[in-house]
Amino acid sequence: MRRILLTAGLAVIMATPTAVYAAGSSSSSSASIGDVKRYVEKEEYGRAIHKAEEYLGDNPRSADAYNYIGYSQRKLGKTDAAKTAYERALSIDANHVGAHEYYGELQITLGDMAEADKHLAALTRICGDCAEQKDLAQKIAKAKAGG
Repeated sequence: MRRILLTAGLAVIMATPTAVYAAGSSSSSSASIGDVKRYVEKEEYGRAIHKAEEYLGDNPRSADAYNYIGYSQRKLGKTDAAKTAYERALSIDANHVGAHEYYGELQITLGDMAEADKHLAALTRICGDCAEQKDLAQKIAKAKAGG
């Protein structure tokens, strides 16, 4: 009986590293939201999108990651993809300040001032006269003035 228990215990110990490795390697990534932000700051938008998508593998409800994807897609001129990403960010967090600011900027680019104004109103409600609200307000005013 003792030999059976020893053999069973050894089998469990030998199997554990493989199971842990397999579980860790199947869905985890080394991407962090900080990595994504660094690529955005360096204007390496393709890499930022790639890292954000990796990050979303483990964090599928990250409004920040979708916001960074939207920002990067917008900077690459891919307005439809940017719109989709911003909408996803806002579906996860309706009060996401960054997503409202950048989605409002996309609306200015598309010439939809009414939608840009909606995002400005949302920012005013969420954060008052925070930096993001002031930035979007200034860009809307400039666009409406013809600049």
